[in-house]
Amino acid sequence: MQAENISYLNQQLLTLKSSYLGQPFPSLEDRLELLNHLLNRLVESQQAFVVAADKDFNGRTDFDSQIGDILPTINGLKYQIKHLANWIRPDKRHSGIAMWPSKAWVQQVPKGVVGIIAPWNFPIQLALLPVFTALSAGNRVMLKLSEFTPHVNQEIKMLLADIKEHCVVVEGDHTIAAEFSSLTFDHLFFTGATDIGRKVMQSAANNLVPVTLELGGKSPVIVADDANIEHCAKSILLGKLTNAGQICVAPDYVLVTKKNKTALIEALKEIYISHYPNGKDDKKLSSIINEKQYARLYEILNDARDKGGVIWPEVQQENGTFLDKKAPFKMGLHLIINPTQEMTALQNEIFGPILPIIEMESVDAAIQYIELSQRPLASYVFTQSKTLQNKVGQSLRTGTLAINETILQVTIEDSPFGGVGHSGMGQYHGKEGFLTFSHGKSILASDKVARVRTSLLLKQSKLLLDPLKALFLK
Repeated sequence: MQAENISYLNQQLLTLKSSYLGQPFPSLEDRLELLNHLLNRLVESQQAFVVAADKDFNGRTDFDSQIGDILPTINGLKYQIKHLANWIRPDKRHSGIAMWPSKAWVQQVPKGVVGIIAPWNFPIQLALLPVFTALSAGNRVMLKLSEFTPHVNQEIKMLLADIKEHCVVVEGDHTIAAEFSSLTFDHLFFTGATDIGRKVMQSAANNLVPVTLELGGKSPVIVADDANIEHCAKSILLGKLTNAGQICVAPDYVLVTKKNKTALIEALKEIYISHYPNGKDDKKLSSIINEKQYARLYEILNDARDKGGVIWPEVQQENGTFLDKKAPFKMGLHLIINPTQEMTALQNEIFGPILPIIEMESVDAAIQYIELSQRPLASYVFTQSKTLQNKVGQSLRTGTLAINETILQVTIEDSPFGGVGHSGMGQYHGKEGFLTFSHGKSILASDKVARVRTSLLLKQSKLLLDPLKALFLK
């Protein structure tokens, strides 16, 4: 079966490579026609995607599907359509006096065939937006979808069904993903967990395939003495409870100064109860994707409780088993107060509605704490002080930073998105995404004067060397 899988994948790759060779630089008109076609299809399919996501999650709110998946994808595609003419235009460069009157420029050209591996948490946006970006850059695409979202996958396959010469869709479990990563793509784009990203990069390295890794990480929140606690609590809850916290940039833990610790905890409790009066069963909360993830989250809580952590609200169990063994797997907010470094909650990305709260002496101490940890994909700071805002912005090595907000920085299509270190490498969104999937080809064009210059260089003539020395060494 494995040989059959790799044979099928290679066959699809060869088909796409053949398509690329037939049109290695699609015209602006052809690209816009393709992107506008996909935009129209996506807008028409909105409700079908909402229904499909609800089925895959066994209960996902329309709000989460629209705000987190569909609308950002539409917005990103519209942005690409609007700006593609500028991005594709040759970028003139100075050739220098020594090369006068030759002309130099950089042309962004397609890389070829791009492989894209999509995750399950935002199965529409995180699959389609990289695909659209790669297509806008003129590439062909092979897309590997998550096995955990079969209903959304079906809608994506229907959306892309009539552009098979541009994009091929494959499905399968982790074994297919491993084989997919070993293919001889011209670029490989992966979104997912850090440990899997490491394996993807190792596989790609065997073929010297360049990679973009959009990984996870423990995204911290710093709450300073002068923070607006009510707004801070609301913003943290927005980031932690949207899509049930299954977001790579969700607040993972909070570093709060001693002055505001109690006030923040009480505000989080009060606002959560008022906005979600039915707790984990509230209709405004989406479900955890499956039992495996659900059990993993409860193990985090059990581990914290067993190691002395204070959990709000308390974890409910009967005879050591979870109360909810059948879908939908619903989980509301859980705070872990005074966690210790031995707890799983502070060691691994949580990826769910669990929030450790750690007391810090100062913002400086919080910065040091984060800098001694693995590089986060996102960081958040709540303070009115411009000095502190600048200090955090200049000190933290983080993929993105939001000041007095959480998660909303990723909605700005004109800003690049990507991690550093363990949270990833490379960026996409906006022009940076176009550049990720393009090769900036340097081009030099010379005319008749080049004949004289070349002759003098070939002869190693002082008629050329002496003027060049005078020019460069002055």
